[in-house]
Amino acid sequence: MKSLYTSLVAVAASLSIQAQIVNITDADLVGGTTYNWTNNNTYVVDGLVFVEEGAVLNIQEGTVIKFTEQQAGSASALVICRGARINAIGTPDAPIIFTAQIDDVNNPTDLGPTDVQLWGGLILLGKATTEKNAAFEVAIEGIDSSEPRGLYGAPGNNPANFDDNDNSGELKYVSIRHTGFGLTSGSELQGLTLGGVGRGTKLSFVDIYASSDDGIEIFGGTVDIKYFSVAFAEDDSYDFDEVWKGNGQFLFSIQRDDVADAGWEYDGSTPDDAPNYSAGKIFNFTHIGAGPGANAANPIGLLIRAGGTVTAGNGIVAETKGKGIEIQDKNGNSTTDSYSRFQSGLTSILNNVFYNIGSNTTPDGSSTGVIRVTSNADDATAGVFATHFAATNTIANPEFVSISRAQNAQLDPRPSLTGAAYTTALAAYPSEPFFTPVSYKGAFSNAANQCYIAKWTTLAKNGHLASGLDWNGLDAGINEYNNVLNQLSVFPNPSNGIVNLAYDSPKPVNVEIINLQGQVVRSVNGLASGIRTETIAVSDLAKGLYIVRFSNGENAFSQKLLVD
Repeated sequence: MKSLYTSLVAVAASLSIQAQIVNITDADLVGGTTYNWTNNNTYVVDGLVFVEEGAVLNIQEGTVIKFTEQQAGSASALVICRGARINAIGTPDAPIIFTAQIDDVNNPTDLGPTDVQLWGGLILLGKATTEKNAAFEVAIEGIDSSEPRGLYGAPGNNPANFDDNDNSGELKYVSIRHTGFGLTSGSELQGLTLGGVGRGTKLSFVDIYASSDDGIEIFGGTVDIKYFSVAFAEDDSYDFDEVWKGNGQFLFSIQRDDVADAGWEYDGSTPDDAPNYSAGKIFNFTHIGAGPGANAANPIGLLIRAGGTVTAGNGIVAETKGKGIEIQDKNGNSTTDSYSRFQSGLTSILNNVFYNIGSNTTPDGSSTGVIRVTSNADDATAGVFATHFAATNTIANPEFVSISRAQNAQLDPRPSLTGAAYTTALAAYPSEPFFTPVSYKGAFSNAANQCYIAKWTTLAKNGHLASGLDWNGLDAGINEYNNVLNQLSVFPNPSNGIVNLAYDSPKPVNVEIINLQGQVVRSVNGLASGIRTETIAVSDLAKGLYIVRFSNGENAFSQKLLVD
């Protein structure tokens, strides 16, 4: 039996290595100052805390920031004001966590998908283009409009002061959990809220888990988002609004079966007919809805409305109770609604896969179809949309490994090599360097070690993901830690007698095609450097699975190739 003295020594030793608690209130942070939050502390944010103009908040990898629960009419949240910056840069092994005070981050069964509204959320504000009701400077939703630190857009409400290259800092390997405390009806805080954030801001590898409102809402701006995961938002997973003109790629979302709204709510502007409207580009998304038999009211996959336009390509929408996609048409009474802009070619729905949308299997705009415009649309309008939809999109099974919304280690959203994500035609990627051409549809490749939500997200930590999934910083040839040889893609995959190799390398590239016995069956050396697409004939190779190995003398990456 241990003595009391021995027990006390053990307790003292354990306490000495625990993180110190640092309480943060709004009075603790002022403008023009740099703050460094480190992972030997746990920071507890009490109430609305503003990182004011000119301030910089640096957060070390592995740091935990917790937020107190407030009473009705107030919330704890962290606001990065216009002119301030946050640099929260974690790693896959040491993500930065924003969560509720009661969350035991070391206990994977502590909180789950239904634990929401435990604090407000994280808010970033900037100076990039936005517009709402003819105003160019707007108060962010969820904060009292009389609070000047909650404004975003053009300072002084002067559009000459917009800065689309504005930099609010960087979020990378950041996990945001159990959010969405509403101040009043219609004025809620999301997991992550962005207002007028510029393209100088870098947002990648962001995890948002269990929000009572949207997972992420973007109000205007030009910011790009890449490698996002939104799980179990009670409203929309992604909400784009007020003249957002950014890019998105590799976006995952999954909904609960008891409460959910749209996978995307994509709005153009307020009012709907404003001359400036959202016009983003989004590729490689996977949305797993609430399920065809869900108890949730009638969640839809992609909702495009309020005059918004979008280019949406190479995505997967599955398991929705409502329509797979809906575009708002005001029954011929508008020339500036989302449907009229779709008709004029401003919106493109390109080469996406839709599967298990209710019990429907046909791409028509009727009450039994996968798509529609809105309930006010006439049959002719619905038919035009259905014709376009059927010409480029597919209703087919992507063959996910497994779907689960419980904490039972059964969620594996990777598509099969033989499913529609790999076997249907891809849309061409936009020319912007932001986009990474890949050989599959959806947010994930088939490779088990290239699942970017593995290891660091709440889905991984809270027991949702299946075993065997890993993230080694390499997806579609992107080396997250040393991006010397990147933007690698092998397509079509399965091949049809040829294979295209797309890459971006500062040095000449060597390529080897290797069979499963380890034999090099094809090699091409000295492919030109730069952003290139090279074609290699593979019609003489036996059917089967191969490995394509790229190297440029500094880095080497491999991808699978199915020769059919």
